Amino acid sequence: MKVNVLAGAVFILVCQMALAAPPKKLFDVALEDMKGGGRVLNIGFYGKLPPPNIVDKILRESLSHAILIDPTMDIVATAFLGNDTLNSKQYSGTLIYNASQKKVMTFDEYSGVKRTTSSHSGYFLEVKEDKTLNGIKPERKWLSVTIVFAKEPSRSAAYDAIFIETQKLATRGLDVNAYVSIGDQKVETSWVQMQDTDGGYIFAEYNAATKKISRKGQLLKQFP
Repeated sequence: MKVNVLAGAVFILVCQMALAAPPKKLFDVALEDMKGGGRVLNIGFYGKLPPPNIVDKILRESLSHAILIDPTMDIVATAFLGNDTLNSKQYSGTLIYNASQKKVMTFDEYSGVKRTTSSHSGYFLEVKEDKTLNGIKPERKWLSVTIVFAKEPSRSAAYDAIFIETQKLATRGLDVNAYVSIGDQKVETSWVQMQDTDGGYIFAEYNAATKKISRKGQLLKQFP
């Protein structure tokens, strides 16, 4: 009798909660077949987004479950907030499961982007060797450089770092896009681009053919 009374009380409490506050969707997971082969895994969040490390964990674990369904299928896994794809400050980016290699990769790894990092006096350096997507001709390669300071440097120190690192990389004979960010070197989602005095960002473009560094068409430095 006591068990029946307790069960009845619980049922009444659940009904009261349902009437007082209708269920609110926090996130959902959808796995769909793509035309032409492979599958798409979409994680859709609603309302307040969890911290980036939690989003990354949910995406990676959801992808692991999707792989179990059929490990012979390639899968592209992406996260959204409503209808908008999350940006680089909200999570670490799209994941790719390559069935032939049985490996989960970042989009950069899948695209063949080579990434190197190093620590220097006062800042952290990330260099990516980017290239046009597979199938695009003619193929083009360039370097994307991010200089990460733990605390905001002076404007002159930021550009000096760009000039120093670009000059080192100029020997590779590739164009360079260089940016300065502020954040924790170990947490890429914390990196925030440093603003310049004109309201834009501190960055520079190096043209390997002319050996000129410019920003918005304005010459900043000419290498010999």
